[in-house]
Amino acid sequence: MIPSSDPHHYPSHLETLTWTDQLFVYKEETTEECLEEACSGIKPINSYFVNDGMGNKVFSILEDSESCDRCFCAGGRSFIMNVTDVSNQEVIRLVHPSVCCCGNHELEVQSPPGTAIGYVRQTWHICLPKFTVVNELDELAFTIESPCVGYIGCTDFELLSLNERVIDRSFGKIFKPYSCFGSSADFVLRFPSNLDVKMKVTVLAACILIDCMYYDTSQRKPIWCLV
Repeated sequence: MIPSSDPHHYPSHLETLTWTDQLFVYKEETTEECLEEACSGIKPINSYFVNDGMGNKVFSILEDSESCDRCFCAGGRSFIMNVTDVSNQEVIRLVHPSVCCCGNHELEVQSPPGTAIGYVRQTWHICLPKFTVVNELDELAFTIESPCVGYIGCTDFELLSLNERVIDRSFGKIFKPYSCFGSSADFVLRFPSNLDVKMKVTVLAACILIDCMYYDTSQRKPIWCLV
């Protein structure tokens, strides 16, 4: 059902994720960037850092995109997210081609950069955010779905098994924690600790795509406009 990690065959540059069962994603925004956006109307590049469940920083993520795309194309813009480890070595690259208003989003996950290990693909639905996650062989691994209809107040995206006979198909989630829970993270990712590390990275990629599609400050619009 769920790909499991073999401790003898995981990619060495992803070893920090081997037994991890949750990640915390923090979005970084400076006062200068907010003022620049307010004055020029051009959205700054996205920047994140990622901690594991013990609070240790594991990744930094920095967007590479054109300012005109961020200004006029918003969530449909083309971008590359460069993911570096604590030694500032790029270990993951997320590639998102531009998408027209009626097209579906796709994010290619590369690790090391240049080698595809998975894809996150938007699945068209009339009112619900839905995605499929596939591995490097283009085989369907699991789906990501949100039960919310309508506006951006939706905060939960479930990782769903492909086995329809399982009563509880959800085996993990991507969600935005409420501030009352004491978490300052913008997103929390939860999955089985024995999930293949390549799929853990792809879940992280899905979180970044979800943020760019539904939560960017330049995109305060109903979710049904973006699905």
